[in-house]
Amino acid sequence: MTTAELIIIGNGMACQRLLAELVQQPNRPTKIVVFGAEAKPAYNRVLLSSLLSNELPDSAAELASPAWYAKHGIELICDDAAVLIDRERKLVVSRHGRYRRYQQLVLACGALPLTPGYAEDDSKQLLPGICHFRNWQDLATLRLAGQQRQHAVVVGGGFLGLEAAEGLRKLGMQVSLLQRGAYLLNRQLDASAATLLQQQLSARGLSIFTNSEIDRLNYKHGQLQSIWLTSGQQLKADIVVLALGIKPNISLAQQAGLCVNHGIVVNANLQSSDSAIYALGECIELNGETFGLVAPVNAQAASLAKTLCGKTAPYCSEHAATQLKISGIALSSCGDIAALCANSNANADRFDASTDYLDAELFEYRRLWWRGPYLVGAVLYGDTGLSQQLSQLINQQQRYHGCRSSLLLGQIELGEIEPAPTHNAAASQPQQQDAA
Repeated sequence: MTTAELIIIGNGMACQRLLAELVQQPNRPTKIVVFGAEAKPAYNRVLLSSLLSNELPDSAAELASPAWYAKHGIELICDDAAVLIDRERKLVVSRHGRYRRYQQLVLACGALPLTPGYAEDDSKQLLPGICHFRNWQDLATLRLAGQQRQHAVVVGGGFLGLEAAEGLRKLGMQVSLLQRGAYLLNRQLDASAATLLQQQLSARGLSIFTNSEIDRLNYKHGQLQSIWLTSGQQLKADIVVLALGIKPNISLAQQAGLCVNHGIVVNANLQSSDSAIYALGECIELNGETFGLVAPVNAQAASLAKTLCGKTAPYCSEHAATQLKISGIALSSCGDIAALCANSNANADRFDASTDYLDAELFEYRRLWWRGPYLVGAVLYGDTGLSQQLSQLINQQQRYHGCRSSLLLGQIELGEIEPAPTHNAAASQPQQQDAA
């Protein structure tokens, strides 16, 4: 049995970014083994909706070819998930019976989609006609549905749900989108921006139902026919796509006896409760925070690559502006928008004023939240050109003494911006923050 200097469990986007960082390090581990559960090497999951709608070829999602792994001396094992970690013997065992010893181990297990009430009682198998939109197999399932079925229901009005709904609509299906809350993207947008988004998506042909949940599923001869909403309304449904969020995949770490909470608990060096085991990405929890966007995971990979090569490079969580594109519609938000929009007396402590701008004809909207001279939140819809400047004001806690309307219109008066206190870290720049 061979011993690897480094084993990575999970071959998703986090793993591939870590590998890309590692091969640039002069003192990198020379023998690396990667275990992946999927049959394909790592791919860009953010592009799944574009692949579903046939806007991009499948090859566009490839992050690295098999030849790339071979070139860098990385043993890639696909379609064979790790199922056991023996910490005492520093041993990893795979589903198909492969055994590999390690000196250092990284868990990049990702996250699991939430399935409340949609799985068989005695197994994790989804009910007939129910699927997710998170991996390559899900993509194949939805492509087949687009060819053979007419009616789809997508449950979840977040980024992934909207992308899945738009992808299926572009395949020619009649799509109903259900959002349990009062409006779409309620963690990134306020009600006004979400209304514009709903208007534009509805005009394209999506049927959007807010404040709506499925009450029961209607089957005939084992085939899903329709759903009933809690409101009593019935919708045709040949397939139901769940986009209800994710939870860190901690099962393997839990079985190995590592410290876990919502995620695998790590310190600033992304080190678990076992000094030889590290973790990054959607599976971790750091200071009570979990991660589901690309930018922080990429930053974790950069830090961890240096740590694994003997350097001191702790990861520091930063909150950049979230910039998304929903089927060509640009959005950006920075700050705790959900909290700022909540109907709560606590909001008096979060902000004391807000300013907004709306051009309904051009579908452009901006809103800024203020606490004294500090900008504490921003939502941009349609035109996100101000994202970088507003993100800097928020993250560096810079005082702004200029005209707020001018700032809202992009006429930033630099002389009216007070430098950030010296104890603050440099601002995190806005980055494309897609769901990981």
